[in-house]
Amino acid sequence: MDMERFDRRPTPIWADADWLFDAQRLRAALLLYPGIAACHAMAARLYGWPLPSNWLTPQLHLATANPNSRIRLAQVTLHRTASMSVRQWFGLPVLSPEDIFIGFGSNLLHRDLVKLGDAAVGNWHGPPQIGLDELRSCVRNRPFVRGRQRLVDALDCVRESVDSPPETDLRLWAVEVGLPEPLVHPKVHCHTLGRVVEPDLGYPDAKLALEYEGAHHFQSKRQRVSDLNRDEGLRAEGWTVLHVTSTVNYRQLETKIRHHLGLSEPHKA
Repeated sequence: MDMERFDRRPTPIWADADWLFDAQRLRAALLLYPGIAACHAMAARLYGWPLPSNWLTPQLHLATANPNSRIRLAQVTLHRTASMSVRQWFGLPVLSPEDIFIGFGSNLLHRDLVKLGDAAVGNWHGPPQIGLDELRSCVRNRPFVRGRQRLVDALDCVRESVDSPPETDLRLWAVEVGLPEPLVHPKVHCHTLGRVVEPDLGYPDAKLALEYEGAHHFQSKRQRVSDLNRDEGLRAEGWTVLHVTSTVNYRQLETKIRHHLGLSEPHKA
C-alpha cells in the first residue's frame, strides 16, 4: 500500500488560500521556466502588501533577465528586465521589495502607495521587509524611475512600525480632514501594568489614543483581555482612548478628536 505523502513548504503564518494559490502557481511555472521570479502585483501579494481590489486578480506576473524568453500562457504576463534583484521569500524567488514598490509608481493612487510603503517598512506581517531610508534612497537615486515624484510624495507620508492597512487609512484620514497627524505607536509607560504601552495612534500632548479594532479583536478572548488591560493602563495615566472599527461614523469621530484637542470645527465652503 502506498503511504500518503505530505509536501511541506515554508508558509507565512498569515497566508490565506489566495496566497497559497499564488505560491503554487509560481512553483509550477518554475518547473517550466527556471530563472523567473515573481514581480509586480503577484510579488506584492506574496509579500502580503495591501493592493486595491482591481489588482487582486489571477494574473501571474513573472520577471526574467533573458531578453529571448517567451511565455505564451493565459493569465501570465512576462516582464523582461536588464537586471533582477531577487530574494528568496518563503522559498519563492521574488523581486526585491524596492523593485516592486518602484514598479507601482505610475499605477497606484497616493493613498495606495502609502499603504504599500507602510506595509513594506512596518510590522504588519512580521519584521520590516526593507528600511524606510533604504527605500527612499532607491526611489531618489535609481535612474529611469517612472512616477518618481509620486513615489517620493508617497514616501514622505510613509511611517515606520505601522501594524495594519486600517491604521494607515485612519492616519491619512486624520490629515485629510485637517487634523494634526497622529503619532504612530506613541510610547506610554503605564505604572499599573509595569510596562510601556503603544496605542495604534495617538496625540501624546493631549493624551489621546486611537485604537483600530478589527474583527480579531472581538473574536479572540485573549486579544480582548489584552485590549482591556491596555485601555485600563492608559486611562490610569490620564489618557482618553477612542476605539475605531470598520463601521465608525467618521464625522462623529472627527468631532470627538477636535473637541479633545481643543480645535474648532473647520469652516465649510
